[in-house]
Amino acid sequence: MKNNSAAIFIPARLNSSRFPRKVLEPINGKPLIIHVLERAKKLNLCECYVACCCDEIKEVVENYGGKAILTDPDLPSGTDRIFTALETLNQKPQYIINLQGDNPIFEESIPEKLLDVLINNPKVDMATPVVRHDSLESFGYDHLVKVIFNGMEANIPGKAIYFSRSSIPNGAEFFYSHIGIYAYRYEALKKFVDLPQSFLEKTERLEQLRLIEADMNVWAVPVEGITLSVDVREDLKAVYEALGIQK
Repeated sequence: MKNNSAAIFIPARLNSSRFPRKVLEPINGKPLIIHVLERAKKLNLCECYVACCCDEIKEVVENYGGKAILTDPDLPSGTDRIFTALETLNQKPQYIINLQGDNPIFEESIPEKLLDVLINNPKVDMATPVVRHDSLESFGYDHLVKVIFNGMEANIPGKAIYFSRSSIPNGAEFFYSHIGIYAYRYEALKKFVDLPQSFLEKTERLEQLRLIEADMNVWAVPVEGITLSVDVREDLKAVYEALGIQK
């Protein structure tokens, strides 16, 4: 049954520097953004919208029966794009789930888990998933955003202390990496986009640090399962394999 107090927004833009036009890249006959949208709609959790930068993406989404909202192509981030699209709705949802437009494979339980954290913990402003790694083989990889949070030893949701591309915590026997999916309260999202970029956000190139520096309550939620995003063209290989597509 759909939750009328929540909505999923998927930001989508064409001008990705590392993989131009990737959201329209065909995968087994369907654009990447449609794979994300269809997976989101399959959850039957709440209404789904694509917050897009241009008419080309909007037309593709609508041709596949989706809902698309056109936004300024020059907006600085996907979060700003989502909030701009959200403000066009007559009735604002209380909870907003941000799924990335280049994230065609994600564990289907994640959005509901994040939503449950917000509903059951009224003081939480934002919830985001993390994955535990018991091997340190990839600990130093910059593309893996590491997070430390209350509850990490017990593998339970808790308040995030810090996000970094560096290897944290130092001396650990395990670590947690961050997945770029978010659930916000409407009021928290509004506050977030009104805040200037923070020092740590600009230093680490991680916008979630803006909330932490503003003393907002961000929770990390441990999850399991495979989540795949497409940052560069080479990432498509893993997506094809996960979808069982011969390429």
